[in-house]
Amino acid sequence: MTSAAPSAADVYASWIDGSWRESDTRYPAINPTTGRPFADLAAASTGDVDAAVASAEAAFRKTRSARPATRAAWCRSAAQVLLASHEELAEVLSTEHGKPVAEARGEILFAVRGLEMAAESVLAMSGETPHVEDPNKRVVVRREGLGVWAVITPWNFPVNIPVEYLGPALASGNAVVWKPAPTTAVVAAKFREILLAADFPQELLQLVVTNEVAVAEHLVTHPGIVAVGFTGGSGTGQSIAKSAWDKKLLLELGGNSPIVVLGDADLDIATAAISNAAFWNAGQVCSAAGKVLVAASCADEFTRLLAKRAEDTVLGSPLDPGVTMGPVHLESGIARYDRLIADARAHGADVVTGGERVQDKDGFFFPPTVVTSVGSDAALFTEETFGPIASLSVFDDEEDIVAAANSGDFGLVGALFTSDVSKAFQIGERIDCGLVVVNDSPNYWEYSLPFGGAAGRRSGRGRLGGHWVIDEFSQIKTLAIDIR
Repeated sequence: MTSAAPSAADVYASWIDGSWRESDTRYPAINPTTGRPFADLAAASTGDVDAAVASAEAAFRKTRSARPATRAAWCRSAAQVLLASHEELAEVLSTEHGKPVAEARGEILFAVRGLEMAAESVLAMSGETPHVEDPNKRVVVRREGLGVWAVITPWNFPVNIPVEYLGPALASGNAVVWKPAPTTAVVAAKFREILLAADFPQELLQLVVTNEVAVAEHLVTHPGIVAVGFTGGSGTGQSIAKSAWDKKLLLELGGNSPIVVLGDADLDIATAAISNAAFWNAGQVCSAAGKVLVAASCADEFTRLLAKRAEDTVLGSPLDPGVTMGPVHLESGIARYDRLIADARAHGADVVTGGERVQDKDGFFFPPTVVTSVGSDAALFTEETFGPIASLSVFDDEEDIVAAANSGDFGLVGALFTSDVSKAFQIGERIDCGLVVVNDSPNYWEYSLPFGGAAGRRSGRGRLGGHWVIDEFSQIKTLAIDIR
């Protein structure tokens, strides 16, 4: 059955084929600040997926010939309505996710820029008229949309990461069936409601809300889906790649960002940037601080300064404007942090500050934590933490630091801190990541830049950002005409 709005008595639903679709199967939306439910979500079925794909296919067929200028206007319209409603959406995002409202507002404004950039990028799409040997042929090579994409997005940036896919998809001439993370589906429904005011063919963007793995699997393997975009854990990405082997894949997966701090680094700059990498969004970022590799000559002072920044973090309700870090999003995350820290201690590491769940607050609060003397045999060194933990390892030799940076399975983002521009190039070029940032947080990225993992690692396939992502969302069509 259908309903006229995304929320009826605090029940949020999917948007499929032009209307909000209710369901008798419900699951709760949890406020991580209190640990209690604040709304219900109507879970979609496999039949709902079939309806969403069919509607998206029909919309794609109707709009596939739309000119680039028209599609650019669609993206600009979406940017305008999102900007007009960003304060309202920021409060919903902060409540459901747990990030401070200032961070939520910043995420949404960044997403506005993403939609604007998609409009700019599509206007740069061009074709070619290659020379051919046959004098009776004229050949045109052009780019066109692929068809219907399944886009599956995570909970850590529930507005911005969807826009990284939705903007280029719309600009390039595709339709999308979007499945957001089940734990941030309220903000997804609110975002979809806002976009109803935008001037683009609305059936190009279907929203499927579910917490059922089988429904998600039905979506990625659906014969009407030609491509899958996914941001999330490497294990899930691997499963999607196996299930959707016959489709175009764009995968942005896990990271364990190596951060190299050389002895000549400006420690004020380094600790400011690394505290951002470790504690912004409560460390729940694929490019967050993974293994911080510090030269022995500056390790003591670096540790002291970073611990001070951790202790100065203001922990509390994300709707309080004075708070700089809210709760982590999932209670299961705290169990993971406990396991990683206990394992690191068993391998000889020391907790300098933090390290235990906050007991005097409701909800899922874990403090900014600094752990030092972390050995390469500790899980904290090799796994993606996805929490507010800075893991420090000390090295005497620069070659050992580079080897440690390149150890492990991931190759998404790295960072390097040095005052020597020669070393910035010499070492930065040897760090095996898709993006290496020098003298700033590994969280630095802009929509105009390519973003994705290095080849041969478990950090993904393809590139988001700039004109590179337009290439991902389009395909080459060659038209050869005999003029005789």
